[in-house]
Amino acid sequence: MPFQKIVMPTMKELFVRQMESMILSGELSAGEQLPNERELAAQMNLSRTVVNSGIQELANNGFVCILPRKGTFVNDFLRQGNLGTLTSIFHHSGGQFDRSMLIALMEYRSINEQKCARLAAERRTDEDLKHMFELLEQLEACSCPEECAEVSTQFHRAIFIATQNQIYPLMYNSFQEMSTAVTRILFRHIPLPQVCTAMRSAAEAIANQDAQQAEKCMTEHTVRCTEILLQQYPFGSAGLETIK
Repeated sequence: MPFQKIVMPTMKELFVRQMESMILSGELSAGEQLPNERELAAQMNLSRTVVNSGIQELANNGFVCILPRKGTFVNDFLRQGNLGTLTSIFHHSGGQFDRSMLIALMEYRSINEQKCARLAAERRTDEDLKHMFELLEQLEACSCPEECAEVSTQFHRAIFIATQNQIYPLMYNSFQEMSTAVTRILFRHIPLPQVCTAMRSAAEAIANQDAQQAEKCMTEHTVRCTEILLQQYPFGSAGLETIK
């Protein structure tokens, strides 16, 4: 069994984690003004440099807003957050999802993957098809859930790229860490041949430029995957630990 290296968090990381925890738990309320950096540094026994850098990261990730000459205020992160907020929540929870977050992620993926399969069928190039079918062959030869998840992620990204829309693959990349984590779980509960058959059907529809069939294949696959994940939730005897 391979062992992971133990890496000590920096003071900045510890500061950010504590602040995120206080915001996510409601201990710090939306709209509440934080003490100034000097006061925070003194209360938390940190340097002002660490606090300043940490506040900037919290702002970048949508947890706080910095108003010049007024101060730093806690955001309502559901209304004012961004993709960085979502990633931070994922990391804060130890790489785990609650059921509502899992459903939200799968719903988001389902809508976008169906649309992208249709667009890919309408716009794909020969190079796109070559790459998709090469990845399918790799997927069919995979031997473990981790490897399957990695290649499957690449295959889905290839479909997004085949839309010739620059935004779709960038958005897909933004959710990649979470999507891959969920896909690892999926491959522990669904036979690989079943996934390969579904993906090959979608790829062939894209190759045939049958947009309606491509969308139908992807719809059926994402619905089935969501059903399996919800049937298996929570994942393992240790809750969601296996999603890490």
